[in-house]
Amino acid sequence: MFPTRILVATNGSREAERALEAAVDLATGTGSELEIAYVVSTVTGPPHPSAGVGVSKEAHLERKRLLGFRLLEDQKRRVEDLGGSVAASHYREGKPEKEVVELAREIEAGLIVTGGNRRPWFARVFGAGFSTTVLRKADRPVLVVGKRETQGSTVPK
Repeated sequence: MFPTRILVATNGSREAERALEAAVDLATGTGSELEIAYVVSTVTGPPHPSAGVGVSKEAHLERKRLLGFRLLEDQKRRVEDLGGSVAASHYREGKPEKEVVELAREIEAGLIVTGGNRRPWFARVFGAGFSTTVLRKADRPVLVVGKRETQGSTVPK
C-alpha cells in the first residue's frame, strides 16, 4: 500500500518546484494526502553577501519569515493549479534538514519528497546538501527529484 501521507519540503527553487509537481502526481495518483513544509534556517554561519549590510540579524530573520509564509501560500496555489489539494502546510524555524525529518515523524508521513541537485565536488567536500542529509537521517522513504526533465508522469491516474 502506498503511503497515505506525503510531505514535500519546499524552498522555492526550481528543484523544489519539480519535487512539488512529482508529489502532486503521486498524491493524486495514489489517493494520498499532501502536506507542504517550509523551514526558515536559523543556523548561524558566515555572512552571506545578499544578507544586507547594516541589517540586524532579527530584521533579516523577520524578512525570511515573511518570505517563507508567502512561499507556502504560493505553493498551495500551485498545488491547486496542478489539480491537487494540500491537507496541511507547515512553517518551521531551525536547521532545515532536522526540522523536515522531525516533522515527517510527527505527522507520520509515509514519504518525504524534496528537490535536489548535484552540488559541485568542492561544495560536497564541505558537507552534504539538504536532500542528501534528509535522505541519510530520515527513518522513512525519501524521494529526491533532480534536474532531469521527463515527459509526463509515471504515476497511474
